[in-house]
Amino acid sequence: MVENLKLCCASVADQNIEVEHLVMDGGSKDGTVEWLATQKLTWFSEKDSGMYNALNKAIAKSKGEIIGHLNCDEQYLPGVLSYVIDFFKNHPEVDFLAADFIVTNPSGEFMAYRKSFQPRWVYFFSNYLYTTTCSLFYRRKIFVDCNFDESYKSIADVIFLYSVIKKGYKGQHVRKYFAAFTYSGNNLSLNPISAIEKKRFNKTLPKWYLILKPVFKLLFFVERLLHGTYFEKSVLSYSIFTQVSLGNRLVISKKKPSFKLNFIARTLAI
Repeated sequence: MVENLKLCCASVADQNIEVEHLVMDGGSKDGTVEWLATQKLTWFSEKDSGMYNALNKAIAKSKGEIIGHLNCDEQYLPGVLSYVIDFFKNHPEVDFLAADFIVTNPSGEFMAYRKSFQPRWVYFFSNYLYTTTCSLFYRRKIFVDCNFDESYKSIADVIFLYSVIKKGYKGQHVRKYFAAFTYSGNNLSLNPISAIEKKRFNKTLPKWYLILKPVFKLLFFVERLLHGTYFEKSVLSYSIFTQVSLGNRLVISKKKPSFKLNFIARTLAI
């Protein structure tokens, strides 16, 4: 974990703007605390009841007016935070911002691109959360009304964004890569508990939605096609930190990049 955290923190530190960077650690014993003690950022290391409990605590401790969050296996791409600040200044009517991201392997090599489009809650439960958390930013006022449901261990990010939209907050998607997500095969979203929790939450959705769910599933793919999420230019370049380039970003280019990603099946130990 600590090795990934170093890359994540480096991607925030080199954004060339003043930011409040807060790290919430769950009491790691792998050298994380010792490394954090050498860094110029705000950090806490304490026991939590899961990722969403840690997120709620971190956001409550933060002071910024624009909030984004990364897991330690994610990085911001160069210039993203400046772009986000300018966007919110120029669009006071927008409450949260969504963008695109790149999937890499643990070495930083390209695996797939992930383009999204305007967040619509009816697609979240007929398909998946296509506006991934590493490419989302919110105005603080949203967290006055909404927080992450800690009774869920895997899909509370989906439920959170669903609640945000249902409460009338306005979101906007921009066609820009904001972040890189490291695919290891052990990511929480791949755990079978995600499917179990989706079934649980589906029982709370309106009956009309459950009836029309197959229609929304089809419309999701139609809208993806119309917004060009299946297409990318012939060469895609991005700049990230890797284990062999801790001091400087490494520019990586991929010819004929694909949106396809082969998921690794996992079993749930009981």
